[in-house]
Amino acid sequence: MKLTDHLSAPVLPAVNVLSTGQARGRDCVFCGIILTSDTAVDLGVRDLQRAGEKVHWFPRACRWCADGGYVDILFAAAFSACGTLPPPEQLTDLYRRLRHEIRRRLPAATKASDEAGEGSLEWHAHQRNIDAAHDALADEPGDRPGSLVLAMRVAELGRRLRDLLRYPPCGGT
Repeated sequence: MKLTDHLSAPVLPAVNVLSTGQARGRDCVFCGIILTSDTAVDLGVRDLQRAGEKVHWFPRACRWCADGGYVDILFAAAFSACGTLPPPEQLTDLYRRLRHEIRRRLPAATKASDEAGEGSLEWHAHQRNIDAAHDALADEPGDRPGSLVLAMRVAELGRRLRDLLRYPPCGGT
């Protein structure tokens, strides 16, 4: 297994922040749109623990989110977090998913930097994005952060992900 194998797919939202329809596969797990047999994309079986028992979960997404549109959902949530202050469990889930998406894009950014040639203007532009992303990933919110602190961290991660958007995620095209 390569180091980046676990980064090949986006992290799904935590089950405890999903609507009943999203948890049951009726609605897109990312954006919540109601799915039909023509619009649903099966994301594969997932195992999770419920009341001490291992159960199977079959999340589904709409074609738009499955093709990468979920990143727009992350942006919208990240950039509105300070204004709306979602519940702590939603902020924590968003924080986790943004960090994962940034880590998925860092290998491509590093590769682009290496290919640009050290010291060139292009290399410096790539390095600025890489360094800012690493700084944001290193800035942990602490053990029990308040909602506003966590919302501010989420907004910063959203900005860093926006900077990395031009780099394809691991496993992406």
